[in-house]
Amino acid sequence: MNLNQHEESLGVTEESITLYQSLVEKNPASYTPNLGHQLSNLGVWLLNLNWHEELLGATEESITLYQSLVEKNPTSYTPHLALQLGNLGIQLSNLNWHEESLGATEESITLYQSLVEKNPTSYTSDLACELSHLGVLLSNLNWHEELLGATEESIILY
Repeated sequence: MNLNQHEESLGVTEESITLYQSLVEKNPASYTPNLGHQLSNLGVWLLNLNWHEELLGATEESITLYQSLVEKNPTSYTPHLALQLGNLGIQLSNLNWHEESLGATEESITLYQSLVEKNPTSYTSDLACELSHLGVLLSNLNWHEELLGATEESIILY
């Protein structure tokens, strides 16, 4: 049941983030993944409210957390980092910051490529999706030759 109570959901999520931030201060190993997840949830509510600038801050903070987690446990957290980088790429593109979006999208693709090498069944569709996003981005930048390569690779994966 969707009551479209995005602002109320936003408040609850922000309260959850505040609690997790205090828990991370006491025990980062246990609570940093939860904080990263809640920041991702915050992004959903901010997107629903069309608060794109605020959304970028939550996504970037989530990325920073996942980068630190990947350093300690790449197997568990690389998929989360790849997802958040892909989200950042889309968010920047939605703000018409296409060139800025390119770096995040390409980094996400690189991470998904490494994940596909280890586990193609789980991550090939994610890689194909990111390549498709790259195709849209390259089209927005009028980089048609590069677009062709990304589109062809995405088609092969699908």
